[in-house]
Amino acid sequence: MKPIRIKKLSPNATLPSYGSTEAAGADLYACLDECVTIAAGKTVFIPTGIALEVPVGCAGLIYARSSLGTKRGLAPANK
Repeated sequence: MKPIRIKKLSPNATLPSYGSTEAAGADLYACLDECVTIAAGKTVFIPTGIALEVPVGCAGLIYARSSLGTKRGLAPANK
């Protein structure tokens, strides 16, 4: 696996982490100063507070967690 360079843009940012040793991808975390309410049918930008460099020949994909997508109807805008 090629290394991914990550830079914290906010001191409050949480770096991505793997939930288990078998996880296929890392979890991203919101970096918010206050609570956000998302109205039905609306799109809201949620910052992570990080920047990352995806190595050449690789792709960076963001997917909703299955529990949020199913139970709350939330999904990334690219879905």
